[in-house]
Amino acid sequence: MAPSTLNLLAYGAGALLLYWVALAIYRLYLSPIAKFPGPRLAALTLWYEFYHDVVRGGQYCFKINELHDQYGPIIRINPYELHVRDPDFYDVLYSGPGQKRDKWWWAVEMFGNSSSMFGTISHDQHRLRRGALNPFFSKQAITRMEPLIRDLLEKLCARFEKFRETGEPVDTLHAFAALTTDIITMYSFNTSYGCLEDPEWNWTWPQAMVESTASVHLNKQFKWLFPAMQATPVWIVEKVNPPVMKIINFQKDLARQISALKNNNNEAAANQGKEKSSHRTIFHELLNGDLPAKEKSIPRLVDEGQTMIAAGQETSSFFLKTTTYHIIANPEIYSTLKAELKKAIPNPNSVPPLAQLEALPYLHAVVQEGHRFSHGVVGRLERISPNDPIPYQNWVIPAGTPVSMTSLIQHRDPVKFPDPMKFNPDRWLVSGSEKSEKYLVPFSRGTRQCMGINLATAEIYLTLATVFRRFDLELFETTARDAEIAHDFFIPHGHADSKGVRVVFK
Repeated sequence: MAPSTLNLLAYGAGALLLYWVALAIYRLYLSPIAKFPGPRLAALTLWYEFYHDVVRGGQYCFKINELHDQYGPIIRINPYELHVRDPDFYDVLYSGPGQKRDKWWWAVEMFGNSSSMFGTISHDQHRLRRGALNPFFSKQAITRMEPLIRDLLEKLCARFEKFRETGEPVDTLHAFAALTTDIITMYSFNTSYGCLEDPEWNWTWPQAMVESTASVHLNKQFKWLFPAMQATPVWIVEKVNPPVMKIINFQKDLARQISALKNNNNEAAANQGKEKSSHRTIFHELLNGDLPAKEKSIPRLVDEGQTMIAAGQETSSFFLKTTTYHIIANPEIYSTLKAELKKAIPNPNSVPPLAQLEALPYLHAVVQEGHRFSHGVVGRLERISPNDPIPYQNWVIPAGTPVSMTSLIQHRDPVKFPDPMKFNPDRWLVSGSEKSEKYLVPFSRGTRQCMGINLATAEIYLTLATVFRRFDLELFETTARDAEIAHDFFIPHGHADSKGVRVVFK
């Protein structure tokens, strides 16, 4: 090798080393958040988080809780981000309309749908996009939707009747995911994937959503991976990463459905006076609404559709699976709930309206405790105050700093929820328990609170009341381990070798 080439390589290596040294000095000593406590390795490099979330498989949220035990209520968990473990700070960070809160660009691209409302970084743009969707998820809108939920719930119960006759065990996650998938797809597009009618619950679609989340931490670290998969020949992706292939196919199917709706809208505009569709769906109205034209592009609406369907399917089905386990596994809880439901619902085939179910004290307590154990999402939800610093105890968090909290850590706080690992609905029935509700955050809080809170509430109350009133259930080869949260892949994942929470109907 020529001397000049060796010199160039040496200069390059020296420059790179100098850059690394300067970057290390900046991150450890000069960064606006250098004074905050935490492991020095986490402050120095994102590889610390990579190890716990990618190599160990969604374990950083558990490690963060350990770090809080060591360093205190506010810690630095990577070169850019702070994490707080203090339930009383939650409403400050996830604030209402009076305070701007942006998302962190580095964190929102983990699902490859950053143009969705969920992935929107700017407070103001999020407000625009959410404003277009809010009317479809208001309490009034979900009340109008209740007949659809009940119709699909009847299909689920008809399947359960057949399983009662055969004695065959049912994987509760598969069954409840079929229900929630059919509900959200019918509401969004006036079509469904027929999960409830399929002998195998058409599990391939919900499974695609669940399995694809296992790569979110890798996507966050290496943002080129998912776009590269999308650009890779199909036969290669199918062999290398089948879950990603399912998501790509799902996105293509969404694009087809949204394009069809858009074409139908154009035809309707050209043929005014003809009979209108009897079922105006979310995406019908988005296409006809006041959003700017660029907000109605097919790629952006595909991102919105993917997020909406995933959120509508995953969190409610996980809640129902988890809560079903804890009800059946605790005989006293099971018998108390059954007694209340029998009294409130004399005819098991005539379930009262949602408002009456929500008023049942013990059912409400079971639902609250179910939220505390299922958490909604378990991934960190970063927020940035773009203009103003945020005071916390003796600290001042600089403006522009990503700050996060974690529902799983909050819901296991032993001060706010004594004996936190015990599923105990009675904690919500004692005097003063309403004060604890402010610390229950399965839907987050503030301007970016989960938009589906009313839909999820309707699904949960109607399903639990109907299923536990009509059927006697027993666990089948299921232990507490099958209901545990083993991994944080933004949504909670159980143990990979678990066969799920399975039940038989009596």
